[in-house]
Amino acid sequence: MDSRLNAYILQALDYETVSGTSLIMTIFGDSVAHRGGCISLASLIEMLTDFGFNERFVRTSVFRLAKDEWLSSERIGRLSFYRVTERSAHRFQQAETRIYDMGQKAWDGQWDLVLLSSLELEAKTQLKKELEWLGCASIAPNLMAYPGLDQGKLRQLLRELDMGDQVVVFQASTLDLGSPPPLPRMVSVNWPLDDISRRYEEFLALYRPLLPLLEDSKELDPGQAFQLRTLLIHHYRRVQLRDPHLPMALLPRGWPGLAAQTLCANIYNLLYQAAEEYLWHKGRTAEGPLPPADAGFYRRFGGLRR
Repeated sequence: MDSRLNAYILQALDYETVSGTSLIMTIFGDSVAHRGGCISLASLIEMLTDFGFNERFVRTSVFRLAKDEWLSSERIGRLSFYRVTERSAHRFQQAETRIYDMGQKAWDGQWDLVLLSSLELEAKTQLKKELEWLGCASIAPNLMAYPGLDQGKLRQLLRELDMGDQVVVFQASTLDLGSPPPLPRMVSVNWPLDDISRRYEEFLALYRPLLPLLEDSKELDPGQAFQLRTLLIHHYRRVQLRDPHLPMALLPRGWPGLAAQTLCANIYNLLYQAAEEYLWHKGRTAEGPLPPADAGFYRRFGGLRR
């Protein structure tokens, strides 16, 4: 066990207050979802103990997640097991795409505009929240916008909410009026890019020192690798899920999100195999050890190095 990595784990835990409930969600999304989505409560308690959370806290946290329908519980004999629900599996899949995707979207200059004026207040609030998850911003009362919205995801969202016949969607392009349009100002006013940029810079400052430590380690301790991988994704996803993932043409020069993405991918590649060994030994289902990760896991960050 590398004492330098132990010190680094403590530093990462002290970086900001780490919510145990949020950390459990990270473990499910990063380590359990691609292995059938089910794990024993005893395994979770053992895993969270290394992060400083006691058994009572873990039990309370998973109970709350089950109450909010993120997880469902099952008791077999004296053992309890927690599983990703069908509702939350969809959310985990959406988050998976945003966190682990290395691609940069091309943009044809078209803007998608969603008009909400025909919706009742409760439905409007619900749809605005879902559209913000897709990266949209409210650029005027009752009008949400995004540059190059994924049409398939929008159709699926409106179908799931049964709002397809209540919402009007437009496409628009910027007119050439003889001078460059003030798009950077419009984007900075409507999307919180300054805050997101600051968070990316903080992520880079926290995790850049870890890369040479891992490259110098001859053999990683599986427990340390699991803790570091979990904390890495925990901190990275907190920024990623706030990032609207705008096209590069609309982002400020020197956008730190690209550097953060590359750093996260490189560290993840150095950690994931040892962390998998830990999961194999510690993670249990009703049938025994956690099953191997499916093919989708190995497509993370453009394809994990084996």
